[in-house]
Order: sequence, then C-alpha cells, then structure tokens
Amino acid sequence: MAKVSNTFMNQTRSYLKRWHQGLKSMDSNFLDEILDDSCVFTSPIVFKPIEGKEMSKLYLMGAGQTFDMDRFKYVRELVDGLDTVLEFETYIDDISVNGVDIIRWNEEGRIIDFKVMIRPLQAIGALQKKMSEALESLKK
Repeated sequence: MAKVSNTFMNQTRSYLKRWHQGLKSMDSNFLDEILDDSCVFTSPIVFKPIEGKEMSKLYLMGAGQTFDMDRFKYVRELVDGLDTVLEFETYIDDISVNGVDIIRWNEEGRIIDFKVMIRPLQAIGALQKKMSEALESLKK
C-alpha cells in the first residue's frame, strides 16, 4: 500500500511542478492543459462550487488579477497521494492575505478540484470587491 501511495506522491509532485511553472509564466493558457474538463472550483467568496473547466479558469484568472502576484508566494506545501495543500501569502492592495489552495489531481495530471480559503476577514472583503471587478473585465 505504501508503494502505491509513494507512486502517487511522486506523480503529484511532477503535476505540482507544472502548476508552479505555469503560475510563474503569468500566461493563463497553461490552465487549459492543467484543468480537467470536470474541474470544480470552490471560491472563498461564492457560496456554491463553480463547475467546469471554463468557469474554473475564469475564477483563477480573476484571482491572478486580484492578488498582488509580484508578492505572491507559496510558503508551505503538503502532498498526500493525489491531494495537495499549498499555503500562500500575498497582498490585495495594502491588505496582507494568507490562504491555502487545496488541489486534487486525477491520474492524468489534471486538476479536478480546486478550493481556495483565505484569511483574515479584511482580506475576504477586499477579495470580494476586487474579484467582482476582475471577473467583469475578463467577461468583456
């Protein structure tokens, strides 16, 4: 059993490497390759999970416009089988943001579930405002 788990962990680390490379590239086209068609995105500001690749991509692109990506950094990562938890720090304007990305991969290396949780409360308010603006600009 441990051997199977280690195999998945090694695969997941290679998937995660692609995520980090894509994020650093600042080219959102990598999301087309890394998100599964059935991806479900759970946002800290939307009550219901968002289903499908296109909507998940839209929300991830919106987050990229909302967060200060020059100061965005992952400070911790945990891998367990096909699951990954990435703790991040960044800013929205002058508000410090701490959060986690909880990612589940399929065996083909595509994201099937992406959940974002953030703190503190001021960051959630700022995220809601900025994310609404970002989504409007992306829909045009």
